Amino acid sequence: VTLKENMQWYNSWERGTYYKDYELVVEGMMEHYTIALRYKERSPDLFPVYSISNYSLQATTKMRTIQSALSFMDGILKGTGPLESSPDRMDIVLNGYMPPGMVISKNDEDRLLRFVDCCPKYEQYIATLKWKEEAAKFDALPDFQAVIKSVSSAMNYQATLNDSKSLYYLCAAENMSPTQSKHSQFCNVFDQDALSQLDFSKDLEKYYKYSYPFPTTYKMSCELLNDIIRELESSKTTPVLKFAHEETVLPLISLLGLFDDGKILTHKTKNWLNRAMKVSRIVPFAGNIAFIKQSCPADTEPRIQIIVNEKEVIVPTCSSRGCTVSDLKRIIETRAEGCNYNLICGILPDEWSDKHSVQQIIIAVLLTLSLCQATYIFFHCIKRCPLNGGEEPEDNSDLQPLIDEDSDQGYADEEPNKRLITTALTEPSDHKSASPSNEVIS
Repeated sequence: VTLKENMQWYNSWERGTYYKDYELVVEGMMEHYTIALRYKERSPDLFPVYSISNYSLQATTKMRTIQSALSFMDGILKGTGPLESSPDRMDIVLNGYMPPGMVISKNDEDRLLRFVDCCPKYEQYIATLKWKEEAAKFDALPDFQAVIKSVSSAMNYQATLNDSKSLYYLCAAENMSPTQSKHSQFCNVFDQDALSQLDFSKDLEKYYKYSYPFPTTYKMSCELLNDIIRELESSKTTPVLKFAHEETVLPLISLLGLFDDGKILTHKTKNWLNRAMKVSRIVPFAGNIAFIKQSCPADTEPRIQIIVNEKEVIVPTCSSRGCTVSDLKRIIETRAEGCNYNLICGILPDEWSDKHSVQQIIIAVLLTLSLCQATYIFFHCIKRCPLNGGEEPEDNSDLQPLIDEDSDQGYADEEPNKRLITTALTEPSDHKSASPSNEVIS
């Protein structure tokens, strides 16, 4: 950002204390800690005395998710551990810190929490940059250009689109700084209308990257939902806690059909201020989703209470009293192709090896085309069996987000006892782009 000398407030501005992007800031530590305290206060029976068999704790490889998990567990296990309770090992009193055990998987092997790193078809979609197009179109609208003018006026110089967004990110960064929080002068550059439009612009990027417009995005979270179902069906009564990212939680929320506006949001959406899918609110820093199993005598099947950011939500395909395991299984069957992960992500199954004949491969290609599914099998076969001896055609038809260009916002047809099961807490996303506003832990 180019700044001019006559900006008096900037001349007196002092750089605050900031953190590396791989660290959890102090505010984030406290946020997870206090979320845990509130959960424990509301439902103390969900959290027993700690032992390695009483808690299932998992995080991704990112430092900030590990720190998130430990901060959360400090709140849950406060005053139940041996650390700092007594200097004499012979006289341990359990009123100090309790260090929990935790499972961490490699990114490219973690289909539960880092499925975005394990899905070739999704990575191909990200590489096309099509998820950025609607936000760019919104930024070009006259109303958004008014934002740039207002920033220029506040800054007393001719700002550009990149200047305006950079200042918006500086505002967000200062809100995460322990020395600048609550009094960021960069935030004062924007009025409420400008902040709302910048928020929607960023939401559009996240929405097209992790939610409804590209169905593979939410379908690939099915293995996480399957894992949750397995825990719900087990006889265990111990909490299962997983800590990941917004790109873990937002696809899962979308798979459940939550916060769906009924039509795909686009740059043409008129009533965007009242949209249901407010990404920055749904998966903010320390965003979370919980599944709590409740057994009631009147029910033939236990009910699953689903909580997003500490508020109960109703899944559209479930009753107002909550989901059942059968309901969740039906969601996987109808919205995620039965969770055939290889089919969803275009991964070549093991049995499709070089020993298969060309005839078999060509049959697979024809079958794939007839089903309008350009999976990885299709791309692989085209490379090995070019049609008519010509150049291999490039087909990105299945990498297009769902948009009906003939309407303001179109929805393309989509393919056909308590126990805390999962708490999803978020921290800032880092999947191939930075975001100033969103992060989740699962």
